[in-house]
Amino acid sequence: MCPRPSFLRPRRCPGRRGFSLVEVMVATAILSLVVIMILSLFINLMKSYKYNTFRLSINRDIRTFTNELTDTATYANYFVILEDFSSRTTGPEGSEVLATMGDGESGDCLLLIFKDPADDTKIQRLIGYYHDPDSDGLGPVRKFDSTFSPSSSSTQLWTLMPATSTLHTNPDIISAGIVGRATGTSSVRKLFYNFFNRSVMVKGQINYISTDGLTRRAVSTYNFTVSPRG
Repeated sequence: MCPRPSFLRPRRCPGRRGFSLVEVMVATAILSLVVIMILSLFINLMKSYKYNTFRLSINRDIRTFTNELTDTATYANYFVILEDFSSRTTGPEGSEVLATMGDGESGDCLLLIFKDPADDTKIQRLIGYYHDPDSDGLGPVRKFDSTFSPSSSSTQLWTLMPATSTLHTNPDIISAGIVGRATGTSSVRKLFYNFFNRSVMVKGQINYISTDGLTRRAVSTYNFTVSPRG
């Protein structure tokens, strides 16, 4: 029992007292450290999760691209590689020719040509894959698919390609959006390499870059070869 208070002496209960300022400060510091450690662990877990998600997305992109391009190229009659989607011809106007990349050269635009089975002088279908890079050399790989009915007799392939104004509007096939982007890994940073005019070696790299500036970049290279049946 607490003693009865008097006018001259305040009541004091034995064994009962408040926390001192030092004790409050120490407890607050310990609690702050615990919270910081928990937040740091949470942030690191989120970074790891996002990085692993990037790696899975890269593997998905590579599988999608390699499977589609391999299947498509197998049934094509021949291929043409251009420097890029917009650079199509060379020479003076009126006598221009297709600006193709020769043996041992690389470009960022691959054309797969399908002839008319009934008349191999005509073109029935034209499928193109091209890299659409930004100022840093990174960007999506886009695709166009044009079918001609009746088949076109034109041998001037650049007249059969979509307009250059569609450069950024054709659907992407790999590395969509601002997070995932592709680039070439050849000596000139181009995606498609002409191997003896018989095969196309695809040498690329996919980068997944976080927009939060915290998660480290996920990068993976890929190399494969496709050969039209001829």
